[in-house]
Amino acid sequence: MIEQGVTVQPCIAYIKLRLFRKYIKLKNMIHIIYMAAGNSRRFGSNKLLHIWQGKMLYRHTLDMLSDIVSSRKINEDINYDITLTVVTQYDRIIADLDGRKDINTVFCGDSRLGASYTIKAGINSLMGRLKKDDWLLFIVADQPYLSEKTILKFIEAAEKKKNKKEFSSQDKKSEDYKVFSARYREKAGNPCMFSCGLIPELLMLRGDSGGRKVAKRHECFYIDVEDEKELFDIDSEKDINIYSQD
Repeated sequence: MIEQGVTVQPCIAYIKLRLFRKYIKLKNMIHIIYMAAGNSRRFGSNKLLHIWQGKMLYRHTLDMLSDIVSSRKINEDINYDITLTVVTQYDRIIADLDGRKDINTVFCGDSRLGASYTIKAGINSLMGRLKKDDWLLFIVADQPYLSEKTILKFIEAAEKKKNKKEFSSQDKKSEDYKVFSARYREKAGNPCMFSCGLIPELLMLRGDSGGRKVAKRHECFYIDVEDEKELFDIDSEKDINIYSQD
């Protein structure tokens, strides 16, 4: 029996808070960090801003990622939310993405000193939001052939890991893996996804060392891509035309 003068509203509010916390606990995050910060030394000009097939090179993969995040092209059984962060040293890219609500932009002038600075800038921009069961998916901006299907494979792999489901193609149990990496046949490449438990190691990177240095220390599950050109990164103007006729 409820005593006269006692309101039930706080009780309802408490129940709502418990349900909200339960939802937040269940909804882990995959944070995509898009590295649009390379120096383009071999290209002769800023390759990321080079117009290719109708738009700037860096926009090809970014637009695909934005489409995944905004339209939620993800299996409804997958219990992850996704964020998209672009790290760059270029004012032009910051200006190009100004006003985009689906993209968090981070300026990192130190990216000119090496990939580790870009990695750390991306992680530091997310501090306070990261949970131990979250994932960091690093994607470089000079792989325009990377497919939506491959990105969805990474997301599905994270869900299997969370639910401790077995991976069919490799021997280790799902809980053994802290790193996921793209691969074509025996050649590993980007993207690469890390458990947030490896953040201390990622923050220890120096100079031009990338995440691969950390990945080599841990059990890695490989995401097989169907076409070798997905892992192809454009370094020179000559590279632009290698697959253009496909």
